[in-house]
Amino acid sequence: MADDLGKLFGSSGRVKIIRFFLMNPEGAFALNHIAKSAKVSKEMARRELNLLRDINFIRRSIKGKEKIFQLNNLFQYNRALKHLTVESVPISRDLLLRRFRELGRGLKFVVLSGIFAGLSSGGLDILIVGDNIRKGKLDKILGKTESELGREIKYVLFDTKEFKYRHSMYDKFVMDVLDNEHDVLIDSLKAGA
Repeated sequence: MADDLGKLFGSSGRVKIIRFFLMNPEGAFALNHIAKSAKVSKEMARRELNLLRDINFIRRSIKGKEKIFQLNNLFQYNRALKHLTVESVPISRDLLLRRFRELGRGLKFVVLSGIFAGLSSGGLDILIVGDNIRKGKLDKILGKTESELGREIKYVLFDTKEFKYRHSMYDKFVMDVLDNEHDVLIDSLKAGA
């Protein structure tokens, strides 16, 4: 579906940038931040930002020597664009499962919450439990997912021993995730409720 939106909008980078602004409506961002968050080149980001500014989707201001961009909240098609680019294109559970399995046998437990459970803001999005998880690989998986979602993912990584201790003590942080709306993606600990 994301490829289809790229064809419809003329570029997948444009869709990522539109999604980024719609998921961060109050923020003001520099070119480098936008390019990094959307996982597009600076040249592509610059080109797309100019186009989006020309149609009045975003506004540009100057802060010091840097150009800053932010969503034009008065743009008449924001609601329709958000429905089309954000709400109708959730990241599939199967795709997330494939990505997290790349972390290897040390991965024991993954719970999707927050934005993945339909909650718009606030708490944790992903709770991850595992041993010997390579931080670089996890960051790559989360970064790719963030660029597709258009917003930063809030996550926590526990090693198995700490998670089991917290779970056995009914730790408020852990129980808040497990007692509220969530989806257990991986569970070799039999800890999911």
